Parts: sequence; C-alpha cells; structure tokens
Amino acid sequence: MFDCSTEKWTFVFGSGTFISWAVTSFLCHQSTYLFLGTSPNFQDNGFLWAFIITLCQVTMCCLLTDLHVLHPRSTEAKKILWVKVSCHTLATMSTNYSMTMVHASSTFAIKLLEPVTSAIIQRLALGTSLPPSAYITLPIIIGGAIGFCGNSFNTPLTAAGIAVAFTSNLILAFRNVAIKLEQKDSSTSNIQLRPKRFVFSIVALCITLALGTNYLTSQNFLSAYVLFMVNTGLCSSVFHVIYSYISTNVVLLYMSVVSHSVANIFKRVLVVLMLYSAGQREATLANFIGLGLCTFGVTIYVLDKKGNAFSSIISLPSKFVGRRLLGLFFLCFIVRHFVDSSNIHDVYRYFKPGSISKCSELLGKSFEGNAFSKYIPEFSTNTPVVGQILQGNLILSPEETDTLSPSLTSSIAVIREAQRIHFNLFSHILSPYKYAILLDIAAFENKGDPAITTGEVYLLRRLGIKLLYYCNFFACTNKNLDYAKNLTSSYSHNDLVVLIHGGGNLVGYSQNDKLRQKIFQRFSNFKMVLFPQSIFLRKHSEKHLEFCKKLYTNQENFTMILRDRQSLGYAKTYFKGNPTLMMAPDMAFQIGAVPRFISPSFDILWLKRSDEETPGYKLPKLPSGITVHCSDWRGWKTPKGNTTMETAFLMANNGLIFLQRGRVVITDRLHGHILSTLLDIPHVLIDNSYRKLSSYHNTWTRGLANTVIADNASHALALAVELLQKYGDVLPPIAPYMNVEEKSTLHS
Repeated sequence: MFDCSTEKWTFVFGSGTFISWAVTSFLCHQSTYLFLGTSPNFQDNGFLWAFIITLCQVTMCCLLTDLHVLHPRSTEAKKILWVKVSCHTLATMSTNYSMTMVHASSTFAIKLLEPVTSAIIQRLALGTSLPPSAYITLPIIIGGAIGFCGNSFNTPLTAAGIAVAFTSNLILAFRNVAIKLEQKDSSTSNIQLRPKRFVFSIVALCITLALGTNYLTSQNFLSAYVLFMVNTGLCSSVFHVIYSYISTNVVLLYMSVVSHSVANIFKRVLVVLMLYSAGQREATLANFIGLGLCTFGVTIYVLDKKGNAFSSIISLPSKFVGRRLLGLFFLCFIVRHFVDSSNIHDVYRYFKPGSISKCSELLGKSFEGNAFSKYIPEFSTNTPVVGQILQGNLILSPEETDTLSPSLTSSIAVIREAQRIHFNLFSHILSPYKYAILLDIAAFENKGDPAITTGEVYLLRRLGIKLLYYCNFFACTNKNLDYAKNLTSSYSHNDLVVLIHGGGNLVGYSQNDKLRQKIFQRFSNFKMVLFPQSIFLRKHSEKHLEFCKKLYTNQENFTMILRDRQSLGYAKTYFKGNPTLMMAPDMAFQIGAVPRFISPSFDILWLKRSDEETPGYKLPKLPSGITVHCSDWRGWKTPKGNTTMETAFLMANNGLIFLQRGRVVITDRLHGHILSTLLDIPHVLIDNSYRKLSSYHNTWTRGLANTVIADNASHALALAVELLQKYGDVLPPIAPYMNVEEKSTLHS
C-alpha cells in the first residue's frame, strides 16, 4: 500500500533538493562567467584565467570536503580515486576555458550531450552495449545541441569554445568509466563535507559580498574591481563544492540512477535557460527548438538506457511518478520565468540603488564589452583593438565614443552600440545618485522629441534611479521650477541629480536656453546633466550666441553631452573651460529595436518637414506604378494620455506607426532616420541647411547598409526606388485594402 504522506514528504524534499541543485549550479557557472569576463585581457590570457578559477574551485573542494578510501590498502581503489579527481579537475578546466570563448549558456547546452558521450566511451572502454534507442536519439541530441548553439559558430574562436566544452564531456565520460569500475570494487571512496570549514566559508562569502556592495558605491574603483574579482571567484568556488556535493551525496540518495539522470537533464536545461536569461544571450526560436529537441532526445535515451527502465518506472505508483515529473516541469517553468522577468542586472539595481552604476563599470567586459561583442556581428572577430575599445571606460575618453560606429552595418548593431555607450557613460555620470528631476521634457506632435523623452525615462529606470519630478517645456514655469527647488530641500546633492531634456535646440532656440538659465539659477548646488543635444547655429543670431557662451561656460557643476561631432566641435569652440563636454547618441535609441507591427500603406512614405527647419525643397515628379505619400508627422495627431509623460510615450509610439506606413521612407527629420533605424526600415535622408542629419549620420550611422543620404529631392526619390528594388523580397507588402477605390460622395 503506497503511503500518501510519505509521497508528499518525498515530493517536497525532492523538489527542494532539485531547486538547490539547479540554483547552486547556475550560481557557480554564472559567477565563473562573470569572473572570466571581468578578468584583465582575458581574451589574450583566457587559458590562464580559466586555470586560476579552476585552481580556486579545486582548492575549495580540498578545503571543504574529506575524500578518503574506505579500504586504504586497496591500490586499485586509490588509482580509480585519482582518475576520478583528475578527470573532474580537467573537465572543470575545460568548461571554464570554454566560457572565455562562448556564452555560458552555450557551454552548458553542450554538456547536455554528456550522457550519450559517456555511453559511447563506456561502449569502447568496457564493452557496455548501447540501447537500441541510442541510434535514434543520438542524431536528435547532437542536432538539437548544435541548433541551440548555432549562433555560436560564427567565428573560429567561438567554434573552438564549443569544441572545448565538448572536450569536457569526453573527460567526464572517462570519469564515469572510473565510477563504473569503482562500483565493481569493494574498496569504494566516500566524500563528506567538513562542517566547520563549510560554515566558515559561507560566513567569509557573506562578508566579502557585503564589503563588495560597499565598495561598489564608493569612489575607490581599483579596490572595488579587485574585490569584485574576489567575490566572483569565491562564489564560484563555494557553489562548485555545494552543487557537486548535492549531486553526488544528496540527489542519489533520493533518486534511483535513472531518476537521477532524468532530473539531471531537467536541471541542466533549467541552468541553460537561467544562464541565457542572466546574460541576455541573443537566441532565436530555432535555438530554443534545438534545445527542446536535445532535451527530448537525452530524456528518451536515459529512460531506455537499461532496457527495462520504462518498466521500472511503470512499476512505481503512476500517480507518484506523474506528480514528480509534472512537478519538475512546473519548477523549470517557474524558475525560468522568474529569472527572465527579473533579469540579474535589475536584481543588482534594486538590491541597492546606485550600486549598479559602479557595478556596470566593473562588469564592463561582460555586460558591455566582450559579451556585448557577441550581440554585434561586426565585432564577432574579437580583434584585440575592438576588444580593448569594448572593455574601455568611455568616461576616460568621452569625446571618442564613436570609434566603432562607422563599422556597423546593421540596424540591430547600431542600436546595441548606442545603448552600450549610454550605459557605459551614464553609469559613471549618474552613479552616486538615487533620485532625479527631469526638466523640459517634450509632449508635442513633433514625434522625435517625445521619443527622446521616452528613451530618457527608460534609461533612468534601467539604472535604478527614481524620478521625483518632471515638467514639459510649457509647464516649466517659474512657479513649477520653484516647486521643484523646494522639493530638493529634502534631498542631499549627493543623492539627487537634475537632468535636462536632450534634442536639437541648443543655441538655435533661445527659449530653451533661457529656460536652462532659470534651471541653473535654482539648482546650481546640484549636479546638472544635459542629455545629448545638437547645436543649431542660426544666421544673424550673434547676440544669442554670446548669451549662450556666458551661460554655458560658467557652469562648474554641469555636464553637457553632444549628439554629433559637429556639435561637439561647436561646443569646444564656444564653451571653452566649463562645462564638461561628452558625446553620445540620441536617447531615443533606449527604446530599442521595434519589429513592424502594421502593414505598410504605401511604397514610399515621405516625411517632409513643415516647420522652420525645413530644407525648403519641392517634390519631384513621382514615378508611375509606385505609391508615394508625403506629409509631416506634426499633423498625425496622437490621443492624449492621463499625464504629460503618458502623452509623450503615446506620441513616440505614434511616430513609429506613422513611419510603418511606408515600405521605405524618405525623411528630412533626424528622428525619421532614428525611428526608421529602430524599425529597420530602409530609408533615405535629405539634409537641412545646418547639416543636422548628415552630422548625426556621419557620426553614428554611416555604416548602415539600408540607409543612404541624398543630395536633393529628386536624388532622394531615385534612391528610394533603388531601395525598393534591393529589399523588395524582404519588405512587407502593401496592405490589401489600399487597392480598393473609395468614392468621396454618396449616391442615392
């Protein structure tokens, strides 16, 4: 008679064990990946750093465990023990070395092949027969694993990483052979934790983590960096011991060998997904289908590897087995969803506001640097020069942030490089602050400015900075600015930063400069940062230029960020001395890539300015057989939200809708170019009189393959037709309703 209370307790205990097993395995490998990714020049010295972390892990194993042979006089048992230890060490070294070349999730996905690899080696070494299912499941398993790691074979380096990961499987296979031989020998070995040392190591880990959190919010970057390396190395070593012990001494006591193998599959799949989520590795649906196939194949193989495995499982109470398997599936889903939705970086941010700023600098080589190169195909060669740039702190060379941009040819690469620059710069600039005031935001029908506002707010949220107050240009009255000033009295200048909206109105729009003067007068004791701006020098505006020289030159607590090289040159010429000058892409890139979500209505959507910045051209004769719609998005009205900020977000989204009406776009607005890049729509630029578009394009996006700049309107139309022909096979077709004729009058 099956005892339900025992069943319930066994399920609870097993679930807890499974979760501990998976989480400690994930923490071990993620800590190792962060340690390796943050190590100095790790691409040139990857083997050395992999050896160092492996040595730490092995040393920790020796310190925290007691490994002995139950019958010490058995020479055979000693040999087998040394083989096991040596194979475990070499396999760990191979796994760690693999993570210096590929993402940790790819390394761990290859480890799903271990059961089959072990079976083949045992067949060769011990003559153990393979089950019939192996000939069916083997291609599924290998194909699925390669499918998940498919985007890791782009270069010889990453292919080598996968090969090294597979080498770990081969080594573990020989370890498993030793275990098989050990099982035949009466002189077995035993592994036990040393309780006092284990407790001491956990206490030491907690202390170093606490010190690390302190240093991450300090100005001592060298100490923080060293302590971060110690933290990740110690975490990796301790969790390596814990998850290995759980696997060998706890899980096997709870499960049969077959059940252990099945649970091990679920554990590894879960760890792959957690590593993928924590590192935000780019993966497609095909990659996940590959992972699913691999998991399915290994599961079928393990269940059938003894021939009678199925009957053994069936002999158990079906209700118990069903609940156990359903429970494992449920745990995989819950933990995967939690890691994906929370994101490890967001956990760091909310753990202590402001600490992520320093942390992202210290993690530059993993979060923004070397790991980032895997997201940008143009950088996948991992050349020393590119690696050095990606690993560098941009705050040390804030006027040279565009170094990599000319070589980027795809929209996704441009977007990610812009976001990398934002995170790198602003993590440093805003690192001390927990709160912000954002002034002069935009909520009017020029869709570009609301898109900038949207990007600015996204960045603040991602950096864990709380927005206390905002006002749009028309609401930034003396009364509201005084209210904001009074609000700051409750906060220290060490905790609060005053941010000013970016855009293209510096010098060219006197009302915005005069608003900034009011801001400077009220908040001079706080750090003030101007989000990326373009300088617009109007003709016959010498008087206002002189006003701006005095205004921006005498601000000691002010950082000015320019949006292109031309504007940076103007700022260096006219605003000598203070303020601090930097260069960064437009903040709308924080919106990120946006897939098309509506069908186009026209072949060509022509976004033509109707305000004072218009280039003033006339439309050329339109070609027959191609539909062209020309208008300015200022007349494309947006429903108002409940707040100004909501309205700004709605306007930015409405701009994305406006542009999607064209299969290709012609634009003389800068944000027609930027939002078309986010949408990956082929487009043509027409510059204006003060080279606003060409300056930005030449600084950040000139490598884009689907973007060209025209000399005039006729040239723009010809180039747009060429883009239609070039990308016609991949562009979405015009919505079918557009070919239906509509009568403007009703007939009785």
